[in-house]
Amino acid sequence: MFQEQRIDMARHTLRHSEFAGRIGVAREAITPPQGIYARLWGSAKHDIPQGVHKPLLATCIVFTDHSGENPLVLLALDLSWWRSSSDERELRAAVLESAGLQEDQVILHLSHTHAAPSTSPELADRPGGHLIEGYRAQIKATCIRLVAAARAAAIPATLSWAVGSCRLAFNRDLVSPVDGAVVVGLNPAQKADDTLLVGRIADASGVIRATLVNYACHPTSLGGANQLISPDYVGAMRETIERSTAGAPCVFLHGASGDLTPRRSFEADAALADQNGLEVGHAALATLVSMFPAGVSLAYAGIEESGAKLAVWREQHSAGNPTIAARRGTVRLELLEMPTREELKRAIAASTEEYMRERLRRKLALRETAGDGTAANFPFLIWQLGDAFIVALPGEAHSPFQMTLRQRFRDNQIAVLNIANGYLSYLPPRADYARGTYQSQVAIFKAGAAEEILRCVSNTIAELLEQSAARSR
Repeated sequence: MFQEQRIDMARHTLRHSEFAGRIGVAREAITPPQGIYARLWGSAKHDIPQGVHKPLLATCIVFTDHSGENPLVLLALDLSWWRSSSDERELRAAVLESAGLQEDQVILHLSHTHAAPSTSPELADRPGGHLIEGYRAQIKATCIRLVAAARAAAIPATLSWAVGSCRLAFNRDLVSPVDGAVVVGLNPAQKADDTLLVGRIADASGVIRATLVNYACHPTSLGGANQLISPDYVGAMRETIERSTAGAPCVFLHGASGDLTPRRSFEADAALADQNGLEVGHAALATLVSMFPAGVSLAYAGIEESGAKLAVWREQHSAGNPTIAARRGTVRLELLEMPTREELKRAIAASTEEYMRERLRRKLALRETAGDGTAANFPFLIWQLGDAFIVALPGEAHSPFQMTLRQRFRDNQIAVLNIANGYLSYLPPRADYARGTYQSQVAIFKAGAAEEILRCVSNTIAELLEQSAARSR
């Protein structure tokens, strides 16, 4: 006998965060030309890669409401990081102008592979550097085409999110057993965030059109001894998922990984990057197959009397949440004391070690982005898609940033994207400054910056949720 009961459905329902609207997807390769300068590691002994492990890709996803108006455009590129604000700004400005979009409508997000060439024009004088300008033009033209193609391909679809786990990522702040210093490397003693957020874009008939994987783990399977162009573990991850989804494009969203590295890190053998990618891919597939169809939830319905009282859960159907919104914010942050641009240029010229010159060049690029003042603006962008949020940061937040956001907003899925719409700095937690971690040593903002950004992002998400609630009342 079944006994139907009146219950608090909010506490007795299993459901996905969903957005229902029009969604379009387009993809092209952005593998660089042979012979391009691609020395990203201070420890590298080569300037020009010897070949290609897997192609570098650019993928565009366009989200709109049911009317097709006010698109939000996500561009995900297999590139490393921006050496200067102008490096990134030129590309994003070209996309905005060609598509007639506003600043808050575009997220330009990098996978952060450390085996792709830099796009900085300042490297034109290096071996193979003469190819950089043409490569920049190729990327720009590709992104413009992708936005147009994704907008044209938009169809009624639902984006659903589910949470899984993957244990590839490890904390990377290891206390050296030699001298007690904190070095960059696998630290098994500290638990890492294993959250894996998977998005599924399905059309009205339930066919998967694309997947998204938001995971926090530095794509540093390959280190300075690697001599191949590679998307790092992201390549094998995508291939693994796409084989099971009839080739639907899989898009990697690089999470808050400032403190996280893969189990196999800084290797020379690309097969180890593939091993890492297989682990993430299979974890994502396990999450994907656990998901309900779009618009379906599982709700507690009552008790069935049997040898024991059995809790009965039944499917419920509802239309997806059509809410779509974007909000930009800016945080004014104090800068750490650091050399001026001229002092850094003199130090680079005087240095005799390539690894030291590379450290100084990175610091110079950050100083040029921030300017010579004592404070700088840190912009962020938040998209609301249904009852989920994408938080785009032009820096490298650490995993406690995303963990805290998810704890504060338990009813909403939140994807934090590092290196989105520019690059400014690592954003280590306050405690890391006293420990002297690598990230705190190369950061440009004073201790407390990450916490202040987190406060402002949290307030913005709360405001968006309140606006959504007011519209539904």
